[in-house]
Amino acid sequence: MTFSDLEVAVSQASRKYGYVRDNVLSLWTPGAGRTQHTYSRELAGAMLCEADEFFDRALALYLLRRHPRQLQASTWAGVAAYYANYFLALSFTRLHMRSVTQLAGGQVFEVTRTDDQTPYFKIQQRTGRQRHTEVWRVYYDVVTQMAWPDGATAADLAPTLDSLRFREQLYRERINYRPGQGFEEIYITRTRYLRALKAVLTDDGRAPLALSDAAYTDRMAAQRLKHLAALFRRLAGSRIDVDVEASVWHQRRDMVAKYSYDPADKRFGSSLISSPI
Repeated sequence: MTFSDLEVAVSQASRKYGYVRDNVLSLWTPGAGRTQHTYSRELAGAMLCEADEFFDRALALYLLRRHPRQLQASTWAGVAAYYANYFLALSFTRLHMRSVTQLAGGQVFEVTRTDDQTPYFKIQQRTGRQRHTEVWRVYYDVVTQMAWPDGATAADLAPTLDSLRFREQLYRERINYRPGQGFEEIYITRTRYLRALKAVLTDDGRAPLALSDAAYTDRMAAQRLKHLAALFRRLAGSRIDVDVEASVWHQRRDMVAKYSYDPADKRFGSSLISSPI
């Protein structure tokens, strides 16, 4: 899907039709096969609604990550930074009309738009939920295909190097689940903690592999926020529901004011959500 395809997609549907799961439930015909095809502006609108919501989650988490670090809880800050990246990946793929959705009853469906110009979708029943690694593979694939605004940006956001492809996910899994890795901060003095935290978060523009996992995860979240925010701003004028669009950006300004830890965070957040309409 190209940028012009996205402009067509966002101009075809209002974001007032609930979420993907609700629309799948209304469109799915039991007994008609595990793969079904449908035309639905409402489903397209639900994809756009979820793209906005996942972006907002990511923005809030990115801004909030500084707070637990000051409370000597850097492990949870690392988890928050990871999920900022994860929600940005989901937001980008939803914007491109791709989703894996689990209904309340446990059924799982993969939903993919099959025509860039009209809201035709393939809805396919799956045997399992979407794992984090699959989310990242889909994200990398879509970012690379779109290559917006240029190939160099896409290569940064969707690296091909094996040691970088799932680095954020592996970092989160290691500090979240493995005893002895993560939560080391709870055993050391405040002075030692702040000194170690400054060292581990230093990002002076070095190559990705030269950064710590924490600094790399922060960097990628910031880059993905800027990338997706720029895309949303460019698409704002194409949205069919102008009043909803304006309210979304107003709410984001409030989020930046509420969650920013310091003036630097506030400036960064404000640069993302400068009103496009």
